[in-house]
Amino acid sequence: MTTIKTRLGAIRGLDRGGMLSFLGIPFAAPPVGALRWRPPAPAAPWRGTYDATRPPNRAFQPPLPESLNVGPIAGAMSEDMLYLNIHTPAADKARRPVFVWIHGGGFVQGSANDFDPAAYARQYDLCFVAINYRVGMLGFLDLSRFGPDYAGSAANGFRDQIAALRWIADNIADYGGDPENVTICGGSAGAGSVLALQAAPSARGLFHKAIAVSPSDIAVQPPNVVTPYAAGLSMTEDAFLDMLKTLPAEGIFDLQVKSGMGGLAAVDGVVIVARPTEGIRAGVNPTPTVVGSTAAEGPLLTAALGSEPSTLRFFEAGLATMIAADDPARYGAYLDTVAAGASPAERMDRVWTDFFRSTTLRAAEAAEAVGVPFWVYSWAAPTPHPFGPTHGSDVAFVFNLFDPGKGDGGPRALYPNTPENRELAQNWSATFAAFVRSGAPAWPGTNPWPIYSRATRRTLVIDPAPRVVENLDPPAALAAFGL
Repeated sequence: MTTIKTRLGAIRGLDRGGMLSFLGIPFAAPPVGALRWRPPAPAAPWRGTYDATRPPNRAFQPPLPESLNVGPIAGAMSEDMLYLNIHTPAADKARRPVFVWIHGGGFVQGSANDFDPAAYARQYDLCFVAINYRVGMLGFLDLSRFGPDYAGSAANGFRDQIAALRWIADNIADYGGDPENVTICGGSAGAGSVLALQAAPSARGLFHKAIAVSPSDIAVQPPNVVTPYAAGLSMTEDAFLDMLKTLPAEGIFDLQVKSGMGGLAAVDGVVIVARPTEGIRAGVNPTPTVVGSTAAEGPLLTAALGSEPSTLRFFEAGLATMIAADDPARYGAYLDTVAAGASPAERMDRVWTDFFRSTTLRAAEAAEAVGVPFWVYSWAAPTPHPFGPTHGSDVAFVFNLFDPGKGDGGPRALYPNTPENRELAQNWSATFAAFVRSGAPAWPGTNPWPIYSRATRRTLVIDPAPRVVENLDPPAALAAFGL
């Protein structure tokens, strides 16, 4: 163990031999009791030496699919979970680049404890911060109809992320980090958060670069959950709110699961003032960004939905409104053509892939309109797993999680732990680390990765022969996306 002095007081962490880890640091007050569905409040000062040697609590969430073979994840589930983890080579004056990881999980899963980034931070001499935020109904339920105290409640999960970034700006120098060189990075819903924060005025100045790994989009407006559920329970809406206030967190989570509610993230108009694309185009938080998706996003996500055709049709219709919001029928006609003869699951696979790719391209085109550099990639590295290069399978490569002394498992379960994949992970992680350090991503030993432009649509394709490809997407697909 090791103890350091910070502006908030003494704190005890783990000395891991060339790496220090400080786990479970509170960046906001527990969002419980009167603070449930309220903006994050400042954390109370600690007395004496704060013990930061154990992983923090996680938000209440459903388990990950067993097929991912991730094993147990540290941390008990609790409503009291606004904590972050810091991994740094040293708590000195070096002012290392700060890498902030915003977990994914469809805005209903995930935590700061999902994987151990210590080796990555050590390899590239970075200060790595992983944050928790409220998810599901506790993080994204719209209660604004109940008055100004609940304005912005539909974006409390995003507020938590911003509160964590503000804490980092104020305190990370005590842990060897540079508050003026902060890169936010996320996968899936975390990547959607990365883009959404570019449409959050209150996040301005808290980050300087961004990486979005398979970004999801958010809805135009929050869904109305209150009215149908109050009616279903034969309650007035005020009585329903009173019930929500008194339910234990387990009860809120149970209601969420029984209702089948997925991610509720949306533009709330208070915290997130526009769809991410519109916020980027308006220059709310102009941020150089690396953004991309995988070549086969769908199989993992489709498998999680199950095989019921009505469920697949429901999700297909919902995603179509986001892939081509101006004309979902246009995208449907395109899908009928390219997926003719496909099974419902195969059709859904294509929809997922188009969802993440269209979100990627739309954000890049919006950034070009205001002169903000975006770099676009497509992850297409082959794997013998039947899912192929699917959603989330590239995260292990981003953080070089392949250990040559261990077998397969954890977040790299969809790729075998081979010398070829270890080399690929080394190169891809180095590309991201270079961007975090200098703002210029480049595959080691190759020419610079060109900024995306609508004229050439250059995309870095990562497969056994990584290369920049122009016009990767067929014209029919771009037209279906409205691009």
